[in-house]
Amino acid sequence: MTRLFICCFCCLFLTGCWWMKEIDHLAYIHAIGIDYEDDQVIAYAQLISFSGLAKVEAGGSREKSTVTIGKATGETFNVATDRLYQAIQQGVSWGHVKGIVFTERALNRGLVREVIDVLDRYNEIRHTIWTFATKEPIEQLFETTPFLDYSPYFSLLANPKDIYEQSSFIQPKRINEFIAASDEKAVVFPLPSLAIEEKSWTENKKEKPMLKMDGVCFLHRYNKQACIPRRQLDGLRWVTKGTERTPIYIQPNGKMIGTLVVRGPKANVSYEIKDGRPIFTVDVQATGSIIELLKNVPEKQIIEYATKTVKKEIEDLFQLGVKEGIDTLQLSNALYRQNVNDWRKYTTNGLVPLTKDTLGKINVKLSIDTYGKSKK
Repeated sequence: MTRLFICCFCCLFLTGCWWMKEIDHLAYIHAIGIDYEDDQVIAYAQLISFSGLAKVEAGGSREKSTVTIGKATGETFNVATDRLYQAIQQGVSWGHVKGIVFTERALNRGLVREVIDVLDRYNEIRHTIWTFATKEPIEQLFETTPFLDYSPYFSLLANPKDIYEQSSFIQPKRINEFIAASDEKAVVFPLPSLAIEEKSWTENKKEKPMLKMDGVCFLHRYNKQACIPRRQLDGLRWVTKGTERTPIYIQPNGKMIGTLVVRGPKANVSYEIKDGRPIFTVDVQATGSIIELLKNVPEKQIIEYATKTVKKEIEDLFQLGVKEGIDTLQLSNALYRQNVNDWRKYTTNGLVPLTKDTLGKINVKLSIDTYGKSKK
């Protein structure tokens, strides 16, 4: 009788996960894309298989990557995503989304706030997903997979941090950073832009398209200001907190003589009031290593040239901001953090009006601590 009671007790209370679905019975959305055309929001969903990834982690061989892309339209982002369910054959999990991409058309339409509002209300979506802009067609972007049959799980769309640690130019951004910055009147948010590079790599003697960060779209309060290509943004790395490793090519008179790799530069912005308006000073401090030297050049001369390069890149970035009306150096945010009363007094809509002389001085203190494997 006692055994019967125990069995009944187990049946009633130790039910396990009877209502949970098997993991291979779900479709896992890996990335979301948002576009806008003909007065309709277009939602894209990239689905990937985790079976090949599991085999590799268990020591098995790689399987060819498989990517499935869903597309639906609607009057709003929520309506469009709801219509994705109509022609799918199994349950959908949104808990493994790694990246979200807005086209420039979607940014121009002002869809960012609407999309984030929906995602913020959906408890499966994590706030650590990577966020991007693009001018490429979303379908082509989602079909671009890593080489050597690596899973799209390791693509730049889902895993941009690793390459940034090795070569820091445009910093990847998570959606929680996007939300926090866009809720601040003084902050201009640099949203990385993805593109498809078709010429740099080949696989089995065929061109292999790969993802790359090709620029930044600057947004203020969720609204797009301008999208700038990477070639005009070299100065951004010196004023971005978190830059880890970035090169300076030593080219006096246009001739390459060496490469200096700078690690962990730190920038500080200060200001003073002159003639009734704030004038800013940018101070940059960094150390570097010589990893290439084609000519015997004194260390003092290398530092002098590298210092001039950093100053010029910051100055060029600032002047680009003046031309485009973008606070590329985050001067408004520095003013807000240091003196909120001055920020209220000297800003319009939260931002400092920029002129060519708003930036007063750029001070750079650069030192060399190693010559690669060789010691100083």
